[in-house]
Amino acid sequence: KANDPTAMGLLEISKADPQFSTSDFLKGARGAFELIVKAYSDGDEKTLKNLLNDEVFENFSTVISERKGAKQVLETAIIGIKSADIVDARIDGRTAFVGIEIISEQINVLRDKDGVAIEGDDNQITEVTDLWTFARNVRARNPNWILVETRSPD
Repeated sequence: KANDPTAMGLLEISKADPQFSTSDFLKGARGAFELIVKAYSDGDEKTLKNLLNDEVFENFSTVISERKGAKQVLETAIIGIKSADIVDARIDGRTAFVGIEIISEQINVLRDKDGVAIEGDDNQITEVTDLWTFARNVRARNPNWILVETRSPD
């Protein structure tokens, strides 16, 4: 599709990084999604630090600290990822950016210090749509992509 900016972006990324593969990227992004959601839920900042850029890490870290301060526990179970599709791709200088839309089924329960659910329900599966953008320096030896933006569709 000649006029499709996402397809053009993926082509540019492939030219800059011949190792880039859409299917490998999506497989890695799905794995990263599950790892990041679990680490966020568990308050595992050590894991998050390696997978997020500073800005996203700070945002996640702030919420984790507030949760700990309120003695709240977030329980998240990803039941499954229904889809993960590339919705945006571009290269800016040496940095490749790939945006994906992930639709997952999750159970999310926020509990207070006594274990009482204050948000969510153990028995309710919610469909969650996330728009995440990953970035990577195409000249770097490190093959890992870093999460640089998270948002929900408007």
